[in-house]
Amino acid sequence: MSKNTKKHRQKAAGIDGGGSSRNQRESHKMPESERLPLQLKISDFLAGSEDEIVFKGLSNIQRKYMHQFAARLGLKSQSYGSKNNRELHVRRRKRLTTLGDVRPLNMSAATRAVLKSLLPTIQTQLVTNQVIVQSNPNASHRYRNLRSDSISVALGPRMIPPRAQRISNELFRDKQELPIYHYQGELHQMLKQHNVFIINGETGSGKTTQVPQYILNEATRRNRPCRIVVTQPRRVAAVSVAHRVAKERGEPLGETVGYQIRMESRVKKTSNLIYTTSGCFLRSIMADVRGLFRKVSHVIIDEIHERDKNTDFTLITIKEQLKLNKDLKVILMSATMDIQLLSNYFDNCPVLNVPGQGYDVKIYHLEDILFHTGYRTALMEKYLRSMQEAFPTPTSMFSDNVLETMMSRTTADRLEDEYMQQVLDSLIEQCCESVEIRSKEELNEMFDQIQYYIESEGMSINAGHSETGLTPLMAACKCNMPEFVQFLILRQANVGIRDHDGYEAIDYARLHADGLCLQILMGSTNCVERVKQQEELSQQDKEKHRILAAYQQQFNDDNEVDHDLILSLLEGLYRNGHSGAIMVFLPGYNDIVQQRDLIQSTLPSGTYKLCILHGHMDSKDQFEALQRHPVRKIILSTNIGQTSITIPDLAYIIDSGKVKMNTYDSITESSQLQAIWISQADACQRSGRAGRTQNGVCYRLYSKAKYQFMPQFSIPEFMRIPLTEICLYAKTLEPKCGVQTYLQKSLNPPSTLSIQNAVRKLKILGVFRDDESVTELGKHLVDIPLDVQLGKCLLYGVFLKCYDPILTICAYHSVKDPFILPTDRSAQGQASFQRKSFSGQSFSDQMGILSLHKSYMEVRHNPRKVREFCNKYFLSHSAMEMFCATRKQINDVIKNMFNINYMDKMFNNDWHMIQLCLVAGFYPNVALIDRKALKLVCGAEKQLLLQRTSSLNPPGKKHLKEFINQLPHDWIVFYEKSRITNTCTINMNTVVPSLMIALQCGLDCDIIKNVGTEEDDSDEEELECNDDIDTDSDSQHSLQLTSNTATNNTTNSHSSSTSHSSNILNDFEVLQQKLSTTLKNISLNNDNCKTIMSLDNWIKFDIQSGDAKLLLLMRIALHTQFLAFLKTGPNAATSSAAFCIQKLLNTLHSSHAATFKMTV
Repeated sequence: MSKNTKKHRQKAAGIDGGGSSRNQRESHKMPESERLPLQLKISDFLAGSEDEIVFKGLSNIQRKYMHQFAARLGLKSQSYGSKNNRELHVRRRKRLTTLGDVRPLNMSAATRAVLKSLLPTIQTQLVTNQVIVQSNPNASHRYRNLRSDSISVALGPRMIPPRAQRISNELFRDKQELPIYHYQGELHQMLKQHNVFIINGETGSGKTTQVPQYILNEATRRNRPCRIVVTQPRRVAAVSVAHRVAKERGEPLGETVGYQIRMESRVKKTSNLIYTTSGCFLRSIMADVRGLFRKVSHVIIDEIHERDKNTDFTLITIKEQLKLNKDLKVILMSATMDIQLLSNYFDNCPVLNVPGQGYDVKIYHLEDILFHTGYRTALMEKYLRSMQEAFPTPTSMFSDNVLETMMSRTTADRLEDEYMQQVLDSLIEQCCESVEIRSKEELNEMFDQIQYYIESEGMSINAGHSETGLTPLMAACKCNMPEFVQFLILRQANVGIRDHDGYEAIDYARLHADGLCLQILMGSTNCVERVKQQEELSQQDKEKHRILAAYQQQFNDDNEVDHDLILSLLEGLYRNGHSGAIMVFLPGYNDIVQQRDLIQSTLPSGTYKLCILHGHMDSKDQFEALQRHPVRKIILSTNIGQTSITIPDLAYIIDSGKVKMNTYDSITESSQLQAIWISQADACQRSGRAGRTQNGVCYRLYSKAKYQFMPQFSIPEFMRIPLTEICLYAKTLEPKCGVQTYLQKSLNPPSTLSIQNAVRKLKILGVFRDDESVTELGKHLVDIPLDVQLGKCLLYGVFLKCYDPILTICAYHSVKDPFILPTDRSAQGQASFQRKSFSGQSFSDQMGILSLHKSYMEVRHNPRKVREFCNKYFLSHSAMEMFCATRKQINDVIKNMFNINYMDKMFNNDWHMIQLCLVAGFYPNVALIDRKALKLVCGAEKQLLLQRTSSLNPPGKKHLKEFINQLPHDWIVFYEKSRITNTCTINMNTVVPSLMIALQCGLDCDIIKNVGTEEDDSDEEELECNDDIDTDSDSQHSLQLTSNTATNNTTNSHSSSTSHSSNILNDFEVLQQKLSTTLKNISLNNDNCKTIMSLDNWIKFDIQSGDAKLLLLMRIALHTQFLAFLKTGPNAATSSAAFCIQKLLNTLHSSHAATFKMTV
């Protein structure tokens, strides 16, 4: 074991956020046998639709653990009751509503003067755009279907595949030895008889590389045109498999066989076999679904058990296409999935079962590893010594012989046990004698006493009556007390003990007709099996469990990865001279870096090749892991390495059992990235990597019991992600079908609440109308390879003529963060300082993005300088190149939509225009700086924190309160909101003026004149929009001037049946009418009475009524011009609108805006 064990473990704990806190140590007190059933119940709760789950009969320690565990998963928990009747309630978070505090908005005289001067210009723009839109109602989307990453764009008509070239005898033998080779006849027969079927092929069967080749060969023999698209969940698999198949056909890559992934393509118009990612295939469907399936004869969806969102959505489309296209052939391939579920989904389609390679994989679980390697820490040794003192021989730990255990105890201990036995005898006798005549209240009181003695006085849960042998569990079953049976089962009561008459608890449970106790016992079959297995344990197994218990007392495997144990295994394999590559599965990048540093500081340099497999690495780097090397190869991989790739010399797997998974709470609209336990199917996939070409060994860093409690399959991505993009896709493909109805067609439909929340957000963003029809904005967003909010932000960048900086910001937010967190703690402060240095004093992370991109482009083409630049600023070169490539791809898409020229970049250096675009795109991600309470709030979130990486949380400032007073404005727009337990943080933030919030935030804007103020008691002039005045009996006059965003539906009830062009005209006409009404009724007199300008349920401004009316006018004009821009593209009128906005924003004073013009 490494001498720096303690230091490394503390470092790992710090990265995972767990640390070595008191709460974490509390969980060590609970044995794994108690934690696992509780975790399983929570997992089932999360997978279901219930809002609450109740736990009864938990001990204090169990309740403490459950509070921590629930908080880590973003759940709310609370205990109720007293003493023995205490219950733990775990609930999902609910959406909270808040009226919000009214914030002052004081407009400067210069801003007010500019707003008034713009009125004639606005009227002219209105007339001009009215003529353009009405004369050209069908002009939108004239640049569709030109997506650079669409497969159908790159391909021509289907062609007859050429004959494969001669290959080496060795390569040919390798193909023949694959299990799938012997199933070619069955494969061709199924293709003739069925349009869709499943290949259930075990890991290593050869299905991914061989099935497409068999289809190509058959098409060549029959002289038939053929084109196959094979989808993979990950880029590395699509690229590596394409290379392998091209090699097996004796051809260069990019001819018959090619691949297409984001930012990379090796495909010709004549290619017959294309490997692609599921995301790229879905974008191709959205670009031109009919054209795509005209050019493709076969679709093979590989690794379908991954259940990513793109694959699940694609299945809906394919199921519909099978009804329309009788010639389409679909093959679904999986190694570990609920095949019956998939078969039922496709009308009981047939299944072709193919065995695996047949190589043996020896699996060692945590208890085996600890026993055989002799891995010990100081804490483990201390705990083992204490166990030895309490139990002189290992067998006594598992023995039920009370006398033998008591021999090593003191006289006081024996007297205490005698007293406990008397108490137990008395209580059981009272419970079981004359049970028929005892009331429920009497029985509850007696069993509460038993529970008290078990929890608080140390009474053995499996102790029996001295004469009858009845245990508390048997007594509870005999008296038909299901609540108490549940309590005992959760405390791991032994259900296999027999009384002196030979009866077990389950025999007494069968006496009662309602079967409540019996049902609980039957549900604890795992406990029965555990007891029976425990009785049959060998001496070696008992020692393994003793060491495992010691290990789990000092290491919380729920939160951490034991990097030192992994290093110990690597050192053992290294010293013993075992041949073959080693793959270590780790949750994420931080764990990979930490493990890499441990290896490099321990193993002799030059004697091994260290490779890394990670989803955001360049394809070239990932190929290093697939090649043979003259020295021992060690591969550190995330879950990307568990599917579709074959590493020929791989012999050993070390499986941490963890994966980084991003879960999204649609109620609080926050995400949570955390390391969680994998499923049993994933565990089998990982161990199968070692048995592809030879016998292998898999070391699982989790116990056999933990494996048994893992979920059988992974949670589908549909169940744990925001569904806004999916809902937009659904409505685009099936405009006449409701989103809820369409997504109910999926293999595992997402919850109704998640869909409703996604649809609600799309309406707020102006992507859906009230009837769920897609607006003009939504139709543009479908074609942009960005999430909905970034896409909207980018379109505003084109509209407001600051395209380049907004393009850079949106591209950055759509890729992995390029900044690296160094594992050396002493360097982490420097890394944070360098990262934040790009933002300077701008109070904006987005400003930092622009400065970073500018600086990087200056050195990008000089290898030495770019290496120095990345080292200085702690940047990943590959991630920066991905950022630049993504920027180019998005730029190509936008150029196909609009004729971008220098006029569309006129305000590239205007920071205020950039800020306004961010507000338009990021809303509703808005936070308020409460200067009185010295905290951040956001809608229903009572308090937010700034993420440590944000430039608004500068180096050296430990608390937000010290920094708030330095911020120039009260509002922050942010891109990310994440939750860690009960703490909610925001990241990628920009401070913005109140005027921008008033112009761009909110679906509707209500102006309420409050006559309760001193000014309102005078004879001030009333608001002049008489048709809209609603006089109530109370002391308020309410003016409802609704300024819907550019694409919100305000049409009448029959609008859902209108055509696309009439919907556009209705949207435009409604905004036009509102603008005309406001212009007609607005008073230019200096109206000093105070009004409330309400943008949504929490953003409200206290403002002079005259200023409010001017701002409302500008809001409506801005949204009207944006809609006209989406409809017709840039024109003189929309350009004039951009100049008006720029003139207005220039009245805002900002020192860092001037700095921006000088630096970017």
